[in-house]
Amino acid sequence: MANRAESYKPGSAMRMIPRLLDWVSRDISNTIYGSRLLGVGRTLMALAQLSVLLFTPSKYLFVPIGGSTLAEQCSSEKVVRVSAYCISPENHRTITYFMIAVLVVVASGILPRYTSVLHFLVSFSIGTAIALPDGGETVMQVMSFFIMIACLADGRLWHWQDPKNGKWNRPNFLLGVSWAGSWFVRIQIAYIYIHSGLAKLAVEQWRDGTATYYVSRMEHFGAAGFLDEVFRSVVAIPAIALLSTWGTIVIEVTLGILILVNRKRAGKVAIALCAFIHAWIAVSIGIISFAAIMLGAVIVATSYSINKKTSLDGGTDEHAKDDMVASTTA
Repeated sequence: MANRAESYKPGSAMRMIPRLLDWVSRDISNTIYGSRLLGVGRTLMALAQLSVLLFTPSKYLFVPIGGSTLAEQCSSEKVVRVSAYCISPENHRTITYFMIAVLVVVASGILPRYTSVLHFLVSFSIGTAIALPDGGETVMQVMSFFIMIACLADGRLWHWQDPKNGKWNRPNFLLGVSWAGSWFVRIQIAYIYIHSGLAKLAVEQWRDGTATYYVSRMEHFGAAGFLDEVFRSVVAIPAIALLSTWGTIVIEVTLGILILVNRKRAGKVAIALCAFIHAWIAVSIGIISFAAIMLGAVIVATSYSINKKTSLDGGTDEHAKDDMVASTTA
């Protein structure tokens, strides 16, 4: 005990603070605050929301909840009042058309710094007003808010532009805010997957490897047409049911960890795993818009690690080379 007390130095914790601040400063400098990959994720999420508004009849989107109509919810619930649908609850179709127009603009990629604000307002309105939840609208409420913060330093005219081919309007004081927003995006989506995977361990069917067998036979979810019978037959095989059940848990937890690793290769693997697991979910239980939203969210979250100026996997990427050339010729 005496040796431990002597070896402990109170100043050691204080010395960690400059190191942490140095890492933050380098990470802020090395982060690309706008990339084509970020654009792919934003567009995919907007298109998923568009599919819900375009292909779902209004009578299913605005079903009275607990006997309360949309107008009654707008007058009684403070959070819901902020929804665009509460401007005129009786004319929700007109408001839906307006939101469709906004989502088309967001998906096009124009002015990401500003359209990300509109995207958050639309996502919040959808999530608090519609009565047909599939999980995606809840994710979008949070993700669109953090993406809005992360896009503050993205001064591109078009989110399909390559950031290394021009100098965009990026005020320095916004870089730190956008950097924090980019980490909020990563932490949030990583938490969703890690929590989803670990929470399944509390359910007996997930622990004993039979969950996918029962999921395939749920009343309100399932694959469409001939895929329904195929999927039910496949997961009726004990070995496949076991592998698909535990495979889902392992992939979700691994996916969350990879997003937090902040490495280019880890980000690419995370996107591949996300595409695989959500393609499986979309085929098995039919929630395609949710799958598209989650894939888009993972693409956005990993875009910051994949597009680092300085490759954290070793070596220097093209963005860093361009910056060095510019600095030597200035």
